Amino acid sequence: MAVIEFENVSKLFALDSQRPSSFQETLVNTLHGRRKKSDESYWALREVSFAVGAGESLALIGANGSGKSTALKLISRIILPTSGTVSVQGRVAALLELGAGFHPDLTGRENVSLNGSILGLSRNFIRRQMDEIVAFSELQRFIDVPVRNYSSGMLMRLGFAVATAFQPDILIIDEVLAVGDQAFQDRCLRRIRDIQEHGATVILVSHDLESVRRLCQRAIWLDEGRARADGPTAEIASRYLEELWTVEQDKIVAEKAEDTDAAEFIGTDENSEEDGEIAAPVKAHGHVGRWGSGEVRIEMVEILGAGDVSTDVFRSGDRFIVRMWYRALRAVEAPAFGISFYDEQGFRINGPNTAWSGAPLARVHGRGCVDYVVESLPLLPGRYELTVAIYDRYVTHPFDHWHRMASFVVIPNGTERQDGVVFIPCHWTHRDSGEVSP
Repeated sequence: MAVIEFENVSKLFALDSQRPSSFQETLVNTLHGRRKKSDESYWALREVSFAVGAGESLALIGANGSGKSTALKLISRIILPTSGTVSVQGRVAALLELGAGFHPDLTGRENVSLNGSILGLSRNFIRRQMDEIVAFSELQRFIDVPVRNYSSGMLMRLGFAVATAFQPDILIIDEVLAVGDQAFQDRCLRRIRDIQEHGATVILVSHDLESVRRLCQRAIWLDEGRARADGPTAEIASRYLEELWTVEQDKIVAEKAEDTDAAEFIGTDENSEEDGEIAAPVKAHGHVGRWGSGEVRIEMVEILGAGDVSTDVFRSGDRFIVRMWYRALRAVEAPAFGISFYDEQGFRINGPNTAWSGAPLARVHGRGCVDYVVESLPLLPGRYELTVAIYDRYVTHPFDHWHRMASFVVIPNGTERQDGVVFIPCHWTHRDSGEVSP
């Protein structure tokens, strides 16, 4: 039986660009019968239809502005559809915005009571659950402090603790889990799973597709207000990522068109040929920064795929090459060429170099190139950045260091994605002794 049903639902929002500047102007317009006209409007949802059964877990995925939050507000009855019908059966607990429903001048304890009442909880129930709510939110020291002094993370923790203090029929969560630290996010996921196991229907909006895969068996991809795809989470998420990284590829191409000597190909300052410290880069790109003493300089960097073809887009398992073209103004003994991989959050994934990888160079002089070759790229889908550098034999003194100077994307290869950023080949075994414990 469907507990949530959308039938050809559309929602139109008006964009008011001309707002009355004062109460006096509003009063004058009202007395003269003048209505403020909206210059523009947009459809947040267009003819969306779907049904969610009791106990089902559904994820709404899509880019910002695709209509995900609008759909959740319609389910929560915060807004009404412009056309179509929305049917919801059961008690709904919604966590849509940080601090929604919290009064800034009331303490955390007072806001728990207020929010509990809004959710339809009795005073006795709130009183019995108060200690558990406070303990889950980890706000024992601050529960009697006005919430205007709370951080966004504290507001989210308290809001989540209240919304999940009882067993709802429908639990709605809109992206707010991304605010907490990792330990709290894990506890929230365990709480959500517990609610699921007791038969609740869960509707989740999140850009964290790994959490979506873990929590939801089904996903709907919303695109510019329309339901573009509906099906198993793994399949829909992979299709969405495929298009997402294609868009990222287009962005990289556009960036290169504006600055051809940044990103994939990085050149040196032609005016800095003398010995001594290298000049700053001619043009900065992203997080790029450059430093070093300059005995050996990086003149150009290429990112290559299969067949030594230049590319910014790879699939997990593809051949991957970073080619560093260098120029040594004089003979340099045993330099170490290295690179580093970073994810979108700036986390350093790996940092190999020729010295530590058992491939030392004896000596360089003049021009040449060094290739870093990965036969099967182990990175999972995402956007990554590269650092390239040349150091001395001890990897302590930089000759030339380009920090996060290029970016590339990895798109799905058609296989099921794992959690994290790196694919580690493995196999699984199982042994069953056949004994049954009493």
